[in-house]
Amino acid sequence: MKSWIHKDGFVRLFSKRTFLMSILLTMFASSSFALERKVFCVWDPVGRSGPVMAFYSDLIPKAQAWGLSIRFIAYTDEKVAANEFKAGKCEAVLLSAILSRQFVKFGGTMDAIGAISSQKGLEMVLKTLARPRAGKLMTQGPFEVVATFPVGSMYAFVNNRSINSIEDFAGRRISVLNNDPQALKFAKLAGASPVGTTLSTFAPMFNNGNIDILLMPALAYNTFELYHGLGERGGIIDYRLYYGMLQTIARKSEFPADFGHKMRNYIFTRLRAIDRLVKDAEKEIPSKYWINVDQFTKDDIDHFSKRVRLALKKDDVNHPTALKLLWKIRCRLDRSRGECTRPE
Repeated sequence: MKSWIHKDGFVRLFSKRTFLMSILLTMFASSSFALERKVFCVWDPVGRSGPVMAFYSDLIPKAQAWGLSIRFIAYTDEKVAANEFKAGKCEAVLLSAILSRQFVKFGGTMDAIGAISSQKGLEMVLKTLARPRAGKLMTQGPFEVVATFPVGSMYAFVNNRSINSIEDFAGRRISVLNNDPQALKFAKLAGASPVGTTLSTFAPMFNNGNIDILLMPALAYNTFELYHGLGERGGIIDYRLYYGMLQTIARKSEFPADFGHKMRNYIFTRLRAIDRLVKDAEKEIPSKYWINVDQFTKDDIDHFSKRVRLALKKDDVNHPTALKLLWKIRCRLDRSRGECTRPE
């Protein structure tokens, strides 16, 4: 009898544990099912195994805590990603600032040439955009820029080291990626010859000598094998023209009201990780390729950059409020700048 009672107690205990486990599994399944499913169209030039997809994968568990189940679809052509977003096949899309400008002009102005002049300035910009009230600035119609993050400084890759100043750009062939209005204006004011390129053509054209100048971040050096185009005569002008930016655009109605604020805060916390990736990429470039320039040349590039920014403001390409914000941050960090007497 004693043995039977012990066995019966075990059965009851087992039954209770099974019952509790069933409840927990049911609760877990219910909570998983309750997550809102969202699709992000992500441009990554390498594809599913690329650096952008790897960086953004950290968002998946973070979003689950916000009640969202996110799935990423990788695109090697950002024009296709943008068109899929327009067609409603995804609720958000990650693009370069060149193509994101069509959705939210304020966000697209974050990569204005010369507008962010230092790493500290970049941190201040992203911190400012992470504030709750920045949501209004980052919204245009049904769209909101929920994330802005840099891919590093944009440098001039040249196929001849004698091209080491704005003056030397005259008559040279310069890549204009995806009809980028900034690159077009840059070429026009510098007297260079614009050559239309896409993500699949710019590297082969540079490497084959059909383009003299590329505006690219250090990450492009190995990714697109630009060392072939640099060869023995080429180099990279060691002065930041601007920060290349990636933007995540969301259809605002598809997400909780505070999603943009949470995302921009999340990106700000990842800034150090992004910086490490960029610095590692810059270290991979052999020192022989870096072209050092004097202070006079740097000042000349700064003055030229301002001409480009203001010309694009006049053309209604750059957002005036964004330019003013970036001007305030530059002058807050360095009041001795000549531009600080008059806002853009």
